Amino acid sequence: MARDDSTSEPAVPQARKSIVGYRPNGGRPNPLPQLTIKGRWLEQWGFIKGQPVSIIAEQGQLIIRIATVRKDDL
Repeated sequence: MARDDSTSEPAVPQARKSIVGYRPNGGRPNPLPQLTIKGRWLEQWGFIKGQPVSIIAEQGQLIIRIATVRKDDL
């Protein structure tokens, strides 16, 4: 919890760069593409370890959102 005299500013959106690679598959043909996203900046935007996310894939973009968990899913 932030202190009453805290002066931290909200996170500012910033473009991040990464490269799509391939997941090692023991030399078998047709390796799977892989994208790794990591960094403390994820926490600034509310993404924490173990938290479920939803990923929407569209041509040329991925949208990653914090997943909402319903009572039925527990």
